[in-house]
Amino acid sequence: MPKAFQAAGWLNGLISTIVVGSIVIFALHVLLHGIYELCKRKRVPQLNYPDAMALALEAGPKYLRFLSFTARSTIDFILAFYHFGVCSAYVVFIADNLRELTDYYGYTFDVRFYIFALAAPLVSIYLIRDLRSLVPLNALADAMICISIKWFCIFYLVGLCIVFYYVLRDLPPLSDRRAVGDIKAYPLFFGTVLFAIESVGVIISIEAKMKLPKDFLGLCGLLNWGLGTSLLLYILIGLFGYWHYGDTVKDSITSNLPLDDIFPRLAKLMFAVAIFFSFSLQGYITIQVCWRRYADYLGLKESHPLEYVLRIAIVLGTVMAAVMSSELVLILSLVGSFSLSYLGLIFPGVMDFCMRYSFGFGPCKIYLWQDVFLVIFGLVGGAVGTWFSIVHLFVNYENES
Repeated sequence: MPKAFQAAGWLNGLISTIVVGSIVIFALHVLLHGIYELCKRKRVPQLNYPDAMALALEAGPKYLRFLSFTARSTIDFILAFYHFGVCSAYVVFIADNLRELTDYYGYTFDVRFYIFALAAPLVSIYLIRDLRSLVPLNALADAMICISIKWFCIFYLVGLCIVFYYVLRDLPPLSDRRAVGDIKAYPLFFGTVLFAIESVGVIISIEAKMKLPKDFLGLCGLLNWGLGTSLLLYILIGLFGYWHYGDTVKDSITSNLPLDDIFPRLAKLMFAVAIFFSFSLQGYITIQVCWRRYADYLGLKESHPLEYVLRIAIVLGTVMAAVMSSELVLILSLVGSFSLSYLGLIFPGVMDFCMRYSFGFGPCKIYLWQDVFLVIFGLVGGAVGTWFSIVHLFVNYENES
């Protein structure tokens, strides 16, 4: 986020983060309300995103109904690509922090060495299909899950406090920083903000697992509280990170912390460990889409040897993607611009349009304008951001070669 604020300028970044974040949260409300409505119409307790999109297209205008045949596979592909990109970004983040720590102690290696070195440990945790299948007693498995979550939260919160401590002290005059950045760099900001704020697959999964799903939406629902808090933290990190370090800010704010002190080194280590154990959680969606959803079509059972081959291939793919471009911010921008503009903006607008097509769009066709806005905003922002990221990733790859 500080790198994104550097691209946009502190004032433009502050306003744009609030605007883009608010639009994203609103679009998620549109998406979840649409899924609720489809569940009522089809009289089913639950629908996943791909099935809901296909059913909405079938209920829409005739000229869009043919898209229902490919809707499931399209959303599956974008979801898989998104979480694959997240895993690649995780690999780069962990490698960067490990390299900086070992550099401090006098052991200097290229960052690609650390990326390749992470392949074996990441494969080992990604091959674990289900913790309960490894532990005979469910109670013990639940206890291990709770302990893991608690330690993850502790590492994350302590690391965050350390970052804020160093970012907020000795701030230079705000007038030394650009209020508005170069418009050519704005797509980088857009993709990074989308990546930071939104995780459609996780949000839908949380809602589906809640005892009281109705508490998820609404003005004071869990969605607004959760994403609102995240948005506030991203704004604070982005604004004060850029304010403190200016044009010297790096892709990850932890890379700017002074290593001479023990606490920044601890923060790097804690974030690296926390992200390492999150790798398999993010990769869960990828394997869910690539294997479990289509294994039935091939007549393959769960825990088939080919599943483990695919898991290894996914890890090696994320490692190779990280090696091709170790610029963290460009990976984040590409994944955010391409995947989340579709999943979080365009598709919710299309779904709502199709569902309201036969019932009307409200007074003055307000819901039609709402859906058109979401689709256009997602298309323009996603297309420009994706093109910008691909071009800069290609240039960066040529430079590294």
